[in-house]
Amino acid sequence: MIANPSLQVPASSAVIGRYSLLVMDGLQLLVPQNQVQALEPGFDVQHPDAGGVGWITVAGARSPVYCLSQDLTPLPEAPASRKICVLLESGAGLFGVLCDQVTMFERTEREIRPLPPCMGAAGTPIQGLMLHGEQVLCVSTADDLLTCLDEELAAVREPAVAQLETGGAL
Repeated sequence: MIANPSLQVPASSAVIGRYSLLVMDGLQLLVPQNQVQALEPGFDVQHPDAGGVGWITVAGARSPVYCLSQDLTPLPEAPASRKICVLLESGAGLFGVLCDQVTMFERTEREIRPLPPCMGAAGTPIQGLMLHGEQVLCVSTADDLLTCLDEELAAVREPAVAQLETGGAL
């Protein structure tokens, strides 16, 4: 069944709502539109102090910005095609995701289906699938994306921190 209770996708459900379609390296990811707080130009992203791709300041608040690959793992650098920073609101605060393209789905009636068991790997931010024409769109939430990012970045940070603590060089 679906891991994220906030999305609450039963076995088959007709959903009328607004979504934003985030396109990243061929991946098409739907997130609820009410979680999108702003769209900013990618060139507004400042270089990182640590973690992520960088930081963006919107309305006086500084938020981390990430760049995801097609398999939703963090990239160390943003490809030139990532020209839009989507600022998402999660329970932990705002964060940005660099995208190639963003499309708003006005009110739409589509069927969101849960992931088949063979696709529902632990830690995946994908909570469902939606058919759109001949395309299959992945459905997620800001909270699920941030949880996935935290897990992926922790897996990279922990060995590096351990190595530094033992006096080793990176």
